[in-house]
Amino acid sequence: MVRRLMALMVGMSIGLPLIGCGSAQQGLSPADAEEHLRRSSLEEVAELLRLYEANHKNKTPAKATDLASYEIGFPGGYTSVKEGKVTVNWNTPFIEGATDKIIAYEKEAPESGGYVLMQDGTTIKKLTADEFKSTPQAGSPRKASK
Repeated sequence: MVRRLMALMVGMSIGLPLIGCGSAQQGLSPADAEEHLRRSSLEEVAELLRLYEANHKNKTPAKATDLASYEIGFPGGYTSVKEGKVTVNWNTPFIEGATDKIIAYEKEAPESGGYVLMQDGTTIKKLTADEFKSTPQAGSPRKASK
């Protein structure tokens, strides 16, 4: 009895992970994967900024190193900010409903377009360079400090 139960458990532990792995599921194309990664990076930046603000009595971060203690949860976002791939308008709070001002953006967005995080902290848009230039910045943009 114990042997049959063990065999059943082993069989389930091997077989269950394979369910849903049929050929009907396909991964993202390389271009779509890159887009997803870029967008995810800004989603993580939003979470980093939100966590900092929540844990510091609504004080906003002033530089990349202020976010270092949250790197473990959001490594992609933190690395993007620390390495200057994402520019953050420091000392700028999120404002509910503020989808008209940029609080963070990909480094290349001003010249060639890219993803931006709006000041509401949840809206991420992909803008052309012209759209970026005509969209107001929240606070004053500064390059990420290390």
